[in-house]
Amino acid sequence: MIGLITILQQLVNANRSLLSFSLLQMLKMQDLRQMAFLYCNLFDRFQSNSKKKMQTFIKHILQLLVIAFLSASLYAQPNPAVQKMAPAALRADFMLMRDALTKNHPALYRYSSKTRIDHIFDSCGASIKDSMPLVDFYLLTSYVMAAIGDGHAHCKLPKAFMDDYTTTTKLFPAMVLFINNRAFVYCCKQKTELEGTEILSINGHPMKSVIARLFRYIQTDGRIQSRKNWELPEFFHLYYNTLYGATDSFSVTARSKKGNLIKTVVQGDYVRTILCGNPMPRPDKYLTLQYTTDNIAILTIKTFLDDFLNTTGEHFRPFLDSAFNDIKAKKVTRLIIDGRRNQGGYDHNGQILYSYLTQKPFAYYASQETVKGKITESQNHDLLEQQPDKNSYWGKVFFLMDGRSFSGTAEFSSIAKSNQRGVFIGEETGGEYYGNSSGDEVNVTLPNSQISCRIPLIKYTMAVKRSKYTDRGVIPDYPAYPTIYDFIEHKDSQLEYAIKLVKGF
Repeated sequence: MIGLITILQQLVNANRSLLSFSLLQMLKMQDLRQMAFLYCNLFDRFQSNSKKKMQTFIKHILQLLVIAFLSASLYAQPNPAVQKMAPAALRADFMLMRDALTKNHPALYRYSSKTRIDHIFDSCGASIKDSMPLVDFYLLTSYVMAAIGDGHAHCKLPKAFMDDYTTTTKLFPAMVLFINNRAFVYCCKQKTELEGTEILSINGHPMKSVIARLFRYIQTDGRIQSRKNWELPEFFHLYYNTLYGATDSFSVTARSKKGNLIKTVVQGDYVRTILCGNPMPRPDKYLTLQYTTDNIAILTIKTFLDDFLNTTGEHFRPFLDSAFNDIKAKKVTRLIIDGRRNQGGYDHNGQILYSYLTQKPFAYYASQETVKGKITESQNHDLLEQQPDKNSYWGKVFFLMDGRSFSGTAEFSSIAKSNQRGVFIGEETGGEYYGNSSGDEVNVTLPNSQISCRIPLIKYTMAVKRSKYTDRGVIPDYPAYPTIYDFIEHKDSQLEYAIKLVKGF
């Protein structure tokens, strides 16, 4: 638009006609109806002029006008990344979200009292006093969801907004991973010397306080932080920009692998330029069985979701039956079950896996319920007493888990832990020990903001013994965390540590 005004200003200087001057005013109006009305009047006024010079001039102006109409039309559309929404519309959306949660969520008060949750709803709703950008309102919904303590419940921004945001907003120009509440640079194309370093501060903000603040907006079961570490990379750039303000440049203090301090400045950049590969790609196979030279079996279970297994041509029960037959044939006495990055799937697959690890009947779920009441055993056979598999394993078991061991994987871990079936290595599971809310769900789209919210409909309670904590996952007997170089160099120090540990048993 500014370029068109400059061109027309030159035309005005060259030709002081009423037409060229009026067209300049039309562009400054930035109103299509006024522009069209003025153009028609002017064209009628000048069409009788038969001078070739004037006809050429009008033709040239008409071409510019077509471009101007298109530009003005685009200019009239506000950028959704900065557009503010009226408080009345936001309050209406917030009340709809609150109402949907209150009426549908089966465990809204699992970790906090009704008084506490109502206070969060009231205070967050009251904070909507003035218009605010869509992303600010989104963070408000995320804060509420995180306060509930349900890793399956969340809201997400509309795709159109995210497409615009990632193509028009400059962000911190590095891919950042979070390990045990610390931030590390996976890659930075601008400053390759930052690769692998630990970020200590950005623009003077200590990363310890930044992470603690951003964690308040990440959903997880109970008060588990291990999952927040794995989830934050997806939201870091958006959350940081929103909470700390967008800037053109970032002053970074980092620490290298050797302990040297690095202080540098990087320029904000777009997502398409920042990305440099997926540090956690999907595996070629979700189910594998391997052996070490010491005859330690490593059974890797990357998903309980049959939909994923169908894409790779794998089948859960047949694989397990074949695997445990082979383990028995090789007289394996030590078994590592690797459930890292397994975010769950079908409930029944967790039960099937545990049936291969026990020699007696077992209860898996203590109860399942919705807001309407408890689900009966006749409605869901998973609530019945489960039987061990005839091919079950008798030897020692070691469970390797991390913060992405979520949902069905966390349920399986809880049963194994409660029955003292083996030793846990790695990180706290991402799902809570006593259960979660998942299964069927309802998705609510807030009409004004177009933010969509997912609300699970079934409260699961595991058949487990009492634990020290009421809001934590399965805590490892032997903690072990990956390093940033595991991701950069495609290594697996956690598994190496587990194998070395198991050799001593």
